[in-house]
Amino acid sequence: MAIAKIKNFIDSSIKSVSTPLERTVNLEPEVGIKINHSINEKALFVTVIGARHLPQNFGFTRVNSYLVKVKLIPGKEKFETTTKNESWPHWNEEFKFSLRKETKSKFGKTKVVEEEIGASRFIVATLYAILEDKPLIATERKEAEKEKAKGEALKKDGKRKDSQSAASGSQETTKSKLLGQFFGKGTDKVGDGTGVERRERMDKRRTIGATTIPLDPKNFTAKPTKPKHSSDVSTGELWRTLRPISSGISGAEERRENKKGQVEVLLCQEKSDKKDGAGRLVLTLQRLRCSLQTMHEHEVLKGQLYIKMSVVDGGRVTHFWKSDRFAPTISMKFNPEMAKVVADNPYEGALSTVSFVVKFVSKNKMGKKTTVGHFVIGPDVVGAYGEQWKQALAKPGQQVTKWQSFE
Repeated sequence: MAIAKIKNFIDSSIKSVSTPLERTVNLEPEVGIKINHSINEKALFVTVIGARHLPQNFGFTRVNSYLVKVKLIPGKEKFETTTKNESWPHWNEEFKFSLRKETKSKFGKTKVVEEEIGASRFIVATLYAILEDKPLIATERKEAEKEKAKGEALKKDGKRKDSQSAASGSQETTKSKLLGQFFGKGTDKVGDGTGVERRERMDKRRTIGATTIPLDPKNFTAKPTKPKHSSDVSTGELWRTLRPISSGISGAEERRENKKGQVEVLLCQEKSDKKDGAGRLVLTLQRLRCSLQTMHEHEVLKGQLYIKMSVVDGGRVTHFWKSDRFAPTISMKFNPEMAKVVADNPYEGALSTVSFVVKFVSKNKMGKKTTVGHFVIGPDVVGAYGEQWKQALAKPGQQVTKWQSFE
């Protein structure tokens, strides 16, 4: 009897806490946004309230801080919050988007147009994680030992270099004074340093997800807490779940996209004046899209990624192009003038044995290559890959652009 009572107590206890435990496990990252529309000032005031349930690690790397970027679409204005080093950051930072736009008319005259909000316009909020420099496996003890060794080495070399540094310092001061006197500038290159620092900051940035808020007038039903004008309206606090950035393709294609990723490729057959043959066939790479899950997998490998496009003629690679290596990312643009391969078409029927192979490759620090995904565009390929080939050959001179998924 005693054992049966204990068992019943344990079973009832598990049932009573199962629901809150499930809610805790399935929590998704969210961001809080509030939008005020000021009719008098012809502007939108977007307040980033905060975020919650954010990941603290990316692969083997710890997150140092978070920030949110807000953008009005369509439009060029975009703003970023300050960085916060906490998993439940609170910003409460406000940004102003002007709804007035200057347009140029004939004879150099400018006209101010006041844009209206509508469902076709929306605010995009993207949340980024800033990674730390060292991985999680680097212990504090190893770091302390390194710092201690550096300190001892500096003490030993300090006395020896004191006299040299004093002499060299005076020479540098004189040199900089002369340069400043004759050329109006010193020896420091501030511009190059800031460019390198900005690139390093961007390399540490990872996208957690994004959300879109349509500017439908029906959503502006509340009054601001402290309105600047009596006619101001607000959406109130909106907490939205962050979703992985994708190309926007819906249905089955979107599910395929979440596995490996997609690239936007452009296929075009150039027009030719030759009677016995058509123009060359050119494949151009424009953009890459990856899911957040795929990016996390690449982050664990601590490697770099690249894309390779090849022209295969009769089973032999005749031309290829390979991108520079890049860190795991959600989206990326390529230079269309450089990211292209060309298949020659000297006579009629020459393209019957030609195909394009596009590979998405990961290379770790040990030099091991792993193919993340690939696909083939050619005359004997079925589905969307073969359809793009047929459309390009049927319309010489026209660019056929499609999002193709990696398999």
